[in-house]
Amino acid sequence: MNRSLKTLFAVASLLAMVMTGFAAQRQCVIVDGFTQWNCGPCASWNPTERTLLEGMTRDTVISIKTHGWWPGANNDAFHLYNVSESTARINYYGCNWVPWVMCDGIVDVRNVNVNTLRTGIRNRYAAPSPCTIDDLLAVTASPTTIQVTGTINAEQQLSNANLYVVLIRDLVTYASPPGSNGETEFPDVFCDAAPNFNVGTPVNASPGNPYDFNVTLTRNAQWDVEGLSVVVFLQNNGTKEVLQGTWAHVSQEYAFSTNQDNPAQAIIQTSGGEQAYLVELSNIGTMNDTYDVTLTGEWPTGWVYSVEETGGTAHPSAIQVSVNSLESKFLIVRVNPNGNPGHASFGLNVVSQGNDLVSAEHDWRLMAGLDVLVIDADGGDTYETYYAEALAAADDHVNVVWGWWDAHLDDVDVSLFDGVDAVIWFTGDLWQETLSPIDQLNVQDYLDNGGNLLLTGQGIGFDMRNDQLFTDYIHASYLRNFPIGSSITGTPGLFGDQAFAIVSGTGANNQSRQSSILPRDDEATLIFQYDQQYQGETQYAGVTVNNGTYRLMYMAFGFEAIATEAARNTVMQRAVEWLLGVSASPEAPEAMPTEFSLVQNYPNPFNPETTIPFALPMRANVKLSVFDLLGREVATLINGNMEAGSHTISFNGNDLSSGVYFYRLDAQAGEASFNSTRKLVLMK
Repeated sequence: MNRSLKTLFAVASLLAMVMTGFAAQRQCVIVDGFTQWNCGPCASWNPTERTLLEGMTRDTVISIKTHGWWPGANNDAFHLYNVSESTARINYYGCNWVPWVMCDGIVDVRNVNVNTLRTGIRNRYAAPSPCTIDDLLAVTASPTTIQVTGTINAEQQLSNANLYVVLIRDLVTYASPPGSNGETEFPDVFCDAAPNFNVGTPVNASPGNPYDFNVTLTRNAQWDVEGLSVVVFLQNNGTKEVLQGTWAHVSQEYAFSTNQDNPAQAIIQTSGGEQAYLVELSNIGTMNDTYDVTLTGEWPTGWVYSVEETGGTAHPSAIQVSVNSLESKFLIVRVNPNGNPGHASFGLNVVSQGNDLVSAEHDWRLMAGLDVLVIDADGGDTYETYYAEALAAADDHVNVVWGWWDAHLDDVDVSLFDGVDAVIWFTGDLWQETLSPIDQLNVQDYLDNGGNLLLTGQGIGFDMRNDQLFTDYIHASYLRNFPIGSSITGTPGLFGDQAFAIVSGTGANNQSRQSSILPRDDEATLIFQYDQQYQGETQYAGVTVNNGTYRLMYMAFGFEAIATEAARNTVMQRAVEWLLGVSASPEAPEAMPTEFSLVQNYPNPFNPETTIPFALPMRANVKLSVFDLLGREVATLINGNMEAGSHTISFNGNDLSSGVYFYRLDAQAGEASFNSTRKLVLMK
């Protein structure tokens, strides 16, 4: 609105006041809205109405949404919360369908037309009023009551003016629609009226003789006080005209808010110096108050830390801060690694002395000089506790400084890896975008520059099966989702003496998408296998890669699911030792096979070379041959005596055409004999 129009508007309002004898500006237009969460047309009207009202702001108009028991099933919780008064208000206007809107009691918008409602609000806001509602204060008197006080100052003798005091919830949100019309957000929900919602309290006021009111409303103790408002208006029950209206947020005698924009997590150099965390403390209650401010944390040796109010004295753990009603002060937390590596988890707790049930807390993490960085990429779950506990136990054997970064809070920037010897990255239950394309590129860059990585998560194999990080860095081939894989045994080598379940116990018990994998080439070494088979074939659950540039360990299941604390601790300790190239505990000796076996080749399909594993429990005469589909022997790979043990042999099909072939193992050891045939596919 331009200045000339504003001037004309003001002059017109003043002339209207003079002609009627009224001298008061209307404070707020009252919109009575009627709805139900099973009403189809309500679902399209309510958002339109809400957009209009929010655009005009509560300085101009406020809504009270009363929910009915029809037209759908009588299960609307907002109606059922206060059936008698909801029903009374609906009957007050003779409302017989929804959606229906009454503007200041006299502008009927039952056809729910946004232009009609906008014009009605503007006209009513321009209309003068015979009174003002002043000094409105709504304060929580108890967990279930709100005390509302104020004064009505009349510009002329009031007649047939009835006081209504109404409690509304500003916005109620559901994760999924509670009713049948699809709505999930419900603004300005009617909750309670005093003394009722169809008669009100008669007000006798005249110029110079104000009317003071003191009214009690009831509320559910579970409702957030910050989301409650009180609407107060005077209404002529004969004409239904609202004479004046206003509103106020519900306050508390003792209430405060804290505001801060500090990083929840940060990694710095040990020489990074002091880090300051600034928190604004605002007393939003009606009473002056003093607050107990406590700094808590798990601090690395040598770190310096303190808390203070601006201009006050710093203390390492606790201070008291006094703040007058509706005023603010700033709190400062200072943390300095002082040249020492470590990982600090710390928090600031604020408690009102006036009401010790009113409190707030902020938590932060600061890390410096890390050896091992844990990337928590589980999408907001709390699986990090399994890693923290296992790393704490491993620290008793491998002296490392570790910290964890929550990727749900902040992106993983490649700079986080600077100076870090090893990264542990877990993805929890995720099976889509377990690592984003940018994350994968950052990891590849880290590995190319000599990094070391433990990657674990049940959905990684499926999600990344065709990605470069999986094929060219992990050197693995994804075979299948393998949810029946409930227990795991280490293959000979690093974890050769380990066997554990990944269901039940004290683990996360979250596995439903664990992967079955094979090495893609000789760069990868198998480290875990499932005890369960697929169509008679062994299924594998982990590999390592150590190519002289980087070390990488991939677990095709979630480490957090390992069912016992002891097994988690052992696996984590050995993983960290292997990544860092230290060995506090020697690798277990290779276990001797107990039976003959011929294992599926990998990769398969292949071009032109593949690896065929097999096992001999004793010295035997062995023949390993390759045949085409017609049964013709096209290659003899082994023909002679071999010692007991686990063996692999490479087969190069460069001279063969693409197609399906078979490889057969025949072994004879005294009276013991064995033969087995498997299929391989050459794809050029």
